[in-house]
Amino acid sequence: MIPNNSPWIQQLKRTRPVVSLDKNIASDVVIVGGGIAGAATAFFALRNTDKSIILIEAGKVAHGATGHNAGQVASYFERSLSGMIEEFGVEMAVNGQRSIESAWMLLDQIIVEAKLQTPLYKFTGYAGLSSFDQVVSHLKSNRYRVAHNLLQESIMLAENWDRLADVPSEHKSLYTIAPQADLLKLLETNNKDYIAALSYPKGCMNSTLFTEELIGYLMATYKNRFSFYEGSPMKKVELNKNEAVLEVLSHTIRAGKVILCTNGFENFTIQNNVGDEINTKFHHLVDGRIGYMAGYVQPLDQPPVAVSYFSKTKEIIKDPTGESYFYLTRRPYEYGGDTSYNLVCAGGPEKVLPNEAMYVPEESWEDAKNLIADFLRSNYGKHPKEDIEYSFYWHGLMGYTPNGIRRIGPESCNPILLYNLGCNGVGILPSIFGGQRIAKFLNGEDVEKSIFDPQDQVK
Repeated sequence: MIPNNSPWIQQLKRTRPVVSLDKNIASDVVIVGGGIAGAATAFFALRNTDKSIILIEAGKVAHGATGHNAGQVASYFERSLSGMIEEFGVEMAVNGQRSIESAWMLLDQIIVEAKLQTPLYKFTGYAGLSSFDQVVSHLKSNRYRVAHNLLQESIMLAENWDRLADVPSEHKSLYTIAPQADLLKLLETNNKDYIAALSYPKGCMNSTLFTEELIGYLMATYKNRFSFYEGSPMKKVELNKNEAVLEVLSHTIRAGKVILCTNGFENFTIQNNVGDEINTKFHHLVDGRIGYMAGYVQPLDQPPVAVSYFSKTKEIIKDPTGESYFYLTRRPYEYGGDTSYNLVCAGGPEKVLPNEAMYVPEESWEDAKNLIADFLRSNYGKHPKEDIEYSFYWHGLMGYTPNGIRRIGPESCNPILLYNLGCNGVGILPSIFGGQRIAKFLNGEDVEKSIFDPQDQVK
């Protein structure tokens, strides 16, 4: 049986004990969820408001999705910008994309102000495309990026591609042509199925270490306004006109606002006493997918990188556009007390978690090992051809909203409840931007309408 062995959690050198809620308490704000979204929300709420904050976590900080992800930092959605524009209109879609790009600066701000030591690696990342439709979709989105001063994708097409002449002429200024060998070198592959390479700013970090460090900073800096409890699952939240009452273990927390920074699959109920029923809607708001990953160490002789491979197969992973892909990251990693290693991580296999089903962290999926190994052998040119020993296998529960857009803001049925949730496959930067946006609501600011508003579809 393959264990759920996360390389990010293994790097924790945690010494503080678990402190669970042991009394009835009250606060201006309660944040539910001690992952990167909850920690970022607490940071900006404490920094930008005068509110008192309680953060509760059912298990241990950053041991959920935050501790079982791919660790990739990217400012894009798992859907095309052009598709978002069709749904929301140009202004709102572009502003939404710009908001996520702004989270790069917010991430830097947190690291500098909190003096965090968790390494953040920034670099140019790549994506390989293998079909005509994939190429045209990215070119169409890139046109909007250029027109609205967003981060652009650099797109390179293979000069020997047999569909090159079919690319619409209006996109001619948005790509370059090069020998296929050049783009395969960028993608670090020998697989000639890939006929286009995208370049885009990316990064990677251990979000578990980041979150643990950030919680420690908040505890030390805001002793009079911040309380934090682990091992404290919420069973019920009751929403009234002016306050929320949370049942946590055998105790209660009263607060003016409650913010859910969870993945949407926790076993709790929401009772709204002053408006429409919320509980059923909330628990169908997010679809669960279990993402499987594997990693192995190799000598520290290559720079950090992140590559996505959009293959011709349609059976591994699907984003809201219906595309299938594997992803790979490589970054320095301390292993066995030695700092001279890179960790190569790959993911792609997924399993849908049915509604109301329970995610079991200890569950093993043996097939994922073979799928990932086959992918690496056929796509990653620096993967050893002989059998290697994988150091880590892990999986985590990701929450996907129906339209692939994170939910950030107040619940329309009762604004006492707010959300910063919905990983949608790339959750680090959206979580951080979400924390800053939530702080604006808590501060009573006039926050403009956004694609992130917690509605099934922005009207």
